[in-house]
Amino acid sequence: KRGLLPSQTRNRATAIESPSFLPSPTTMERVRRASHAGSWYTNNASKLEDELDGWLSAAALTKSPDVRAVIAPHAGYSYSGRCAAYAFGNIDPTNISRVFLLGPSHHYYTPKCALSRATVYSTPIGDLPVDLEGIMLTKLRCLSYFFNIHINLSM
Repeated sequence: KRGLLPSQTRNRATAIESPSFLPSPTTMERVRRASHAGSWYTNNASKLEDELDGWLSAAALTKSPDVRAVIAPHAGYSYSGRCAAYAFGNIDPTNISRVFLLGPSHHYYTPKCALSRATVYSTPIGDLPVDLEGIMLTKLRCLSYFFNIHINLSM
C-alpha cells in the first residue's frame, strides 16, 4: 500500500503519511496548484483582484501594525468574502515578512496536522513562495503531531 494515492487504498492515513509517498527533498520547485480556483473563487486574476479590493475597501478599516493574527472564514468567496474582509482589513502588509496559514482538512481524516512540501502556492493573482527552511516549519516538523502531506493532496 505504500506510495498509493488515498483513493487507491483503504488505509488513507497510511498512504498520506507514507515516506515513499512524499516527494524527495530537492531544490526543484514543487508547486501546489490553486485547486479551488474556478469553483470556490474565480480563476480570473483581474476579477479576483477587483472582488478582493472591493470587499476590503467596503470594510473601510484602518490598517494597524499591531495586528499579529487573524481568524477568518474561508468558505467560497461569494459566501465569505465580505466577512473575511473585516478580518483581513486591519492588516498593514508593509511590516509582514512571513504568513502562517492554519486550516482544516476538508477531504481526508488526518490524526495529525499536515504540513505542505510545496515550495510555491499558485494563485490566480500570483505565486506565493513557501519558506520550507524557516524556523517555524523546522520546529513544527520536529513535533510528533505534524507530518508532511503529499503535494497533490488538497486538504
